[in-house]
Amino acid sequence: MNAKIKSGLIALAVAAAAVTTLNFDAKSVNKNKATRLYYTYNLSTSTGAKNPSNWALQTSPGSSCGTPGSTPCKVSFDSSEYIDIIAYLNAQNFTSDAEVAYGEGVISKE
Repeated sequence: MNAKIKSGLIALAVAAAAVTTLNFDAKSVNKNKATRLYYTYNLSTSTGAKNPSNWALQTSPGSSCGTPGSTPCKVSFDSSEYIDIIAYLNAQNFTSDAEVAYGEGVISKE
């Protein structure tokens, strides 16, 4: 009887290890599905840069912004960091529209 119990416990331990390994692999796959998000600023001045409705989601990095300046042009970030432009802008804690042009991941223009 003891041999059967030991065999059962070993089988249970092996099954638990297999389930745990598969669970960790599934979590790793989900983390790797993060994508790069690109947003373009729609206005020609920095006034309104903290307003998410002034940013448009793009499907690719887009074209150059030209000469760097004090107006936001575009921003990109990983979807594992921020799910959208609202989350990005909120997390940066910008105190003014003008600060957005110099935010993390922001490319500015003249």
